[in-house]
Amino acid sequence: MSQQVLANELSERLQNAAENHEQVITRQLASSAPQEYPDWLVLAQAYLSADNKDAALQALQQASKLAATSQQNAHVALLRAKVYGILFRDTPNAISFLEQAETLLQGSTGKAEQQLLSEVLTNFAQAHNQLGDLAKAEYFASQSLELAISLADPAKELAARLMLGRLALQNNRFNQAHQQMQQAMILAEKLGDTEARASIYFRLGMAFRKIDEHALALEHLQQAAALYQSQNNLSSYSYALVYIAESYLENPEGIAQAEQHLLQALAISKQINNVMRTAIVKQSLGRASKLRGDNRQAAEYYNDALQQFRQIGAQTYVQESALALAELLFLQQQFGQSQQLVAELSPAIDDAANYLQARYYDLSARLAEQQQNWQQAYLLQQQASKLQFTELTATTTEKLNELKNNLSQSNARQDSEAELLTAQLAMRSTLRHWQVTVLVFAVLFAFIAYLYWQQRNHLRQRQPLHQPLLPSQSWSRFCEKLQQDGRNKQPLHLIAIALEQSQQLKLNVGEATFSRPVQTVLHNLPDLQLAAYCINSDVLWLGYRAGTTEVTHVIRQLEHDIQQALAQLTTTSRLISLQLDVAQLLGPRWQAVDLAALREALWLGWKLASLLDDDARCWHIQLSAEQPRPCEWRSSNIRLDMINALQLGALKLTVNQEAVPGALSGTLVMGATEASQ
Repeated sequence: MSQQVLANELSERLQNAAENHEQVITRQLASSAPQEYPDWLVLAQAYLSADNKDAALQALQQASKLAATSQQNAHVALLRAKVYGILFRDTPNAISFLEQAETLLQGSTGKAEQQLLSEVLTNFAQAHNQLGDLAKAEYFASQSLELAISLADPAKELAARLMLGRLALQNNRFNQAHQQMQQAMILAEKLGDTEARASIYFRLGMAFRKIDEHALALEHLQQAAALYQSQNNLSSYSYALVYIAESYLENPEGIAQAEQHLLQALAISKQINNVMRTAIVKQSLGRASKLRGDNRQAAEYYNDALQQFRQIGAQTYVQESALALAELLFLQQQFGQSQQLVAELSPAIDDAANYLQARYYDLSARLAEQQQNWQQAYLLQQQASKLQFTELTATTTEKLNELKNNLSQSNARQDSEAELLTAQLAMRSTLRHWQVTVLVFAVLFAFIAYLYWQQRNHLRQRQPLHQPLLPSQSWSRFCEKLQQDGRNKQPLHLIAIALEQSQQLKLNVGEATFSRPVQTVLHNLPDLQLAAYCINSDVLWLGYRAGTTEVTHVIRQLEHDIQQALAQLTTTSRLISLQLDVAQLLGPRWQAVDLAALREALWLGWKLASLLDDDARCWHIQLSAEQPRPCEWRSSNIRLDMINALQLGALKLTVNQEAVPGALSGTLVMGATEASQ
């Protein structure tokens, strides 16, 4: 029998051991025949899949004694690397065994040896990715792909493309990630590889998460979870549950569902004794607790995750977890502990991913400001803004390219033609959404708000330092920024601005024609004391630090400028603005999660304004509290609670400075009650 036939037979046995490890272990141990080199290697693979590290190493020791060629010794070294890398989470030791395998295979020209080398190179990529060295990881993955293609080996090509797609995704190269995943899906279907298909759905879900398409992300992640569960792959299933939960956390109403998925993932990760997975779950539980307003519980989860990431040497996760904990400590005014964590991150931060660097410099700036080191705060915030702008610009460009390619190419899914058509329609809808979003971002980029760093008292007369403020990329991040903002003691107002017929206007004249006159508004804006701003449901939301009178003046100026800019396009579209004093409504110790309830004030106020006999071109809506804590802001039906508070006089609503009668809101009670049922 030829060497290649033997290699193919061994490859099939190893694949079977990975997929059916319990049956293989039982059959091997029950056999009375002498165990040869392939038998021990297959048994080691089965133990590896069963997460039995000691038994796997013992089987490899026996295989090593019987190995007679460089290829066989290299295969033993490769499996040892997998055991140390996957089960022990000892990446440096895993790399040393991979280096042994590579040395043993150097100069070999046989197909079996070259196939094994391709697998070694892919595992090199995985190991360096684990260490956070993306450049080395991409180099080895590219080498593996090139070798697999030259060998016409679809299985090795599939593994290499999955790794390259994953690395491209981590670097925000969405178009490249999509191309690799598309090719990988074709190979996975050809090979009937359910595990690979699950991995591809998972990575596509992660890609959609990165471009803030959380509904599509959730769909792909749920498909991945179902496939992992059908394969009884508990480790990957728990990982999918984590990011399903993360997608739910993008919506304030999804916190309970997110925690349910995370607690299930935590139970699984403890069951399989996977330290890495346990730490990842705890980090997400920390975020969920923080969004729920339980900062004490969040700190416990973040601290546990950080210690476990340090234990296994997962550098990127260490940085992310340490930053999350440091940001939380800053919110709790534990500035010394926050500063200590930032100092620990400092030596390696310049090698971290862009988004981590941006968070690091932003937090460092706020710590410097807290210490009244104004010049240092300015320089650090300038660096953070530069990184945020670079990340946002690159990401926005990739969004449209990625989605357009999705429309023009088959995504090679095994679904029926009807399901494929539905997916394509969803993609078209997504593309339109991003075109609108990019338009809004183009307008908002021109909103240059200068942060002034002026020392109180004797520095008040000096010229303030300014810098641009970038938009928050999601509602949850916008709320977190508002909670973190504490630059001065001026009250925080929440401002919303919407165009009543914005969709119709875009349909009539097109987005490009609509955007040009709107941008002229930006040249007339006052120097906004912005804490943060974002777009949510086609509404511009701003957090503004000033007194009530000044905020009203700023809103009136914005309304005037927008109307003037759009005068040539429309004379009928009404502007709706909302003004809210956050502390007055929510109390002085409000949490980021409470801000979600205030969004309902816009829609309720808008509805009530429409019931009035007021044909003004602008409706300026103000909601104020006539008594402390007028509503239970975390109520499951906040709209009905607000209507009741208006009727009882606990809340007061004005439209263009005219009070709206409380009785008018009573006409909405029936509709709100029916909706709640």
